[in-house]
Amino acid sequence: MLDFDEVVAPLGQAAFLREHWLKTFAHIRGTKGRFAGLLTWKDLSAILEQHRLTPPRLKLFQDGSPVDPSRYLTSAAFGVPRIDAGGLAVCIARGATLILDDAQELAPSVRDLIEAFQLALHTDAYINLYAGWHGQNAFNLHWDPQESMVLQLCGRKHWQVYGPTRPHPLKQDLEAPTPQTAPPVWEGILEDGDVLYIPRGWWHFATPLNEPSLHLTVSMTPPTGLDYMSWAIARLRSHQDVRRSLQAGDAPMAGKLHKLLGEMLTPKGMKVFLSEWEANIRPNPHINLPDAAYRQLSPVTVRSAIRLAGLHRLFMVPHSDGFEFKAAGKMWQVPRSLEAALASLNNVQIHTVEALCQGMTEQVRADLISSLNVLAQNGVVLVEHPA
Repeated sequence: MLDFDEVVAPLGQAAFLREHWLKTFAHIRGTKGRFAGLLTWKDLSAILEQHRLTPPRLKLFQDGSPVDPSRYLTSAAFGVPRIDAGGLAVCIARGATLILDDAQELAPSVRDLIEAFQLALHTDAYINLYAGWHGQNAFNLHWDPQESMVLQLCGRKHWQVYGPTRPHPLKQDLEAPTPQTAPPVWEGILEDGDVLYIPRGWWHFATPLNEPSLHLTVSMTPPTGLDYMSWAIARLRSHQDVRRSLQAGDAPMAGKLHKLLGEMLTPKGMKVFLSEWEANIRPNPHINLPDAAYRQLSPVTVRSAIRLAGLHRLFMVPHSDGFEFKAAGKMWQVPRSLEAALASLNNVQIHTVEALCQGMTEQVRADLISSLNVLAQNGVVLVEHPA
């Protein structure tokens, strides 16, 4: 499994976060073949053969426009449409680029890559695959409403990257960025093993080089200030003054609302928001058959291993003498002594109960194991083989 530091090598994770993340583009040269284990042409062929893939999940683009799906799918008159191998071959032979969305759900190594990005960047991500063979571009010059990182798996592609014309544009914005007319800030060939980071709103244009090219684009969606403010307002629904109807002449209400919102928009409030945001990053399902049918309800002991099931992390909120969190549709309350152990859990990594119990008294250890048994029986944690 590649970790994030390996993806951005030789630059390294610390330098990438300091110099480029959410700031400016980066072109990182890598050794040929370093991404070969993520997905191969043989893997892609098997995915296309073995899965029922139709638009918008699978699509073909050429010269900036989508290819009519009837050209590469079987007719609905003969049942559920499937890929027409002959039609697909003709389309790509004539210059179409094949695009497969959410490739992490179809290739285990690509899913592992998603988890590496989630841990390093504390945000959600998804991965789309792009396969091209000839010289026609898939898209015209455009910008994306998310952070993007391109990993060239094999072959080459020519790229042009331009600065933004509207700072930090949103997907559903008040106005669209003006078209880019300035020269590119970077232009070059992305080689096998190279990485290109393109921040949100930066214009770009990719051109195939009349040879097989396969790359993955990791799209990342960190929270914005608008997300934070929307969260704050949603949290204030519990306050009666926020729910109160407004009328002319009620000037004191403006001051009350200003005070309430100001109390949420603080460094402490932002820390709480970011913690809750990370807790709700889309988790990957981890399913181990047939063992799960026997292991999940077996007693959790110090020799067991666990991971979170349906959450990336637990969002712990102080409550009475301890903490509470929401998982599997319920609110759970735990004593303060268990907070550190439970807060360390996530969906990506397997934790041994023995490691979680390090430094605990016998009573706290017993409380943790008892709590984990209850959480396992309710599907909050998965009982796994030790890593």
